[in-house]
Formats: sequence, structure tokens, C-alpha cells
Amino acid sequence: MDFAELLERWNRAFNLISRRDVARLLPRHLLDSLSVVPLLGGGRVMDLGTGAGLPGVPLAIARPDVQFTLVDRSSRKIRFVQRAVRTLELGNVLAWCGDVRERPAGERFDAVVCRAVAELDLAWALAAPRLRRGGRLLVMHRGQGADAGPVAPPPGARIVDQRQLRIPGLERPHGIVVLGRHDEADDGRHDNLRSAP
Repeated sequence: MDFAELLERWNRAFNLISRRDVARLLPRHLLDSLSVVPLLGGGRVMDLGTGAGLPGVPLAIARPDVQFTLVDRSSRKIRFVQRAVRTLELGNVLAWCGDVRERPAGERFDAVVCRAVAELDLAWALAAPRLRRGGRLLVMHRGQGADAGPVAPPPGARIVDQRQLRIPGLERPHGIVVLGRHDEADDGRHDNLRSAP
């Protein structure tokens, strides 16, 4: 709730989220962000295209045992995220401004989360080089209805999981697609993907 207060206050001056979303900040942004907590595996997560810190900041609050790297090309939004991280004293968050392709070449993550930033093919192309062996890309589709059918995986990827998440306070469920590398079999390190509600 402290993060929500910061976001609402700074949004008045910096237009961090859509003004029509302010009244439904809790379900539309915070609960939606937190809905993927059961799907996170491993100790290092990248939030690709974090914008105003969504879902990365709520996830970092919920999972202080995980290190989060929040990446976005908007310097205005990353300045807000850095301010929020300092204010909330989140020692497990690095907020970085720039193109993800400019991050250190050897950097690898257990999971990359992408919330309504890019189409599946582009999200996979950007995330795949950043995933360690067995890592997963979690693509959150805001506004995707329950009638959405199965999706085709991008080249080199396989669908690990696809589901609809019901968010309290929102009429339509939001979709999530979990991708892994096509040539990697499940190794047991992400069993929580199958057991999550």
C-alpha cells in the first residue's frame, strides 16, 4: 500500500500509469502483479519493461528472498522506480534504464516476467538470451479473456503453462503464458508452475 501511495502521488505529475487506472490501482496493477508470485522459481528475476515498477516492485515486496532486476527504456519511469526502491528500502531490487540488449552479456535469470509489454514472439526474442538453463519467461496478457485459445510458441520455445488468472475486482481474467526453451526438458526446479492455483 505504501508503493500504491507513491505511485498515485507521482502519477499526478509524471503520468506513470493511465489516469483512468488510478481508481482501480489495487486490482488492475497491484493484485495483477502479485498474481504471478506462485509461478516464480529461482532466486533471480528480471522484470522486462517494468514501466512504473509493475510487476517488479510488488513482486520484490512479496518475495524479499529473490533478487529482482527491473529494466525499462523510459528514464522518467526508472527514476520513479529508483525513488520508490529507496523510499521502501528494497534491498533486493536493481532498477536499470536502457535496452535489455545492452545488459551484460553473461547475465542470466531464473525467470523473466513481461507484463503487457510485447507480443509473445518479441518477448521471447528479448528474454531467451537472459534465461539460465531451465529458466522461464512469464508473459502476462492484460485484458485477455477466458475464451482465449491456446497460443503457438515462438521458434525455439515451448509452452510450459498457459492459464487464466482471476483477479479480485476485475471483470475479466488475465492470461499468462509460461515459456521455456524447446530443447530443455523439465528438471524439477520449477514444479511450482504445475502446482500453482
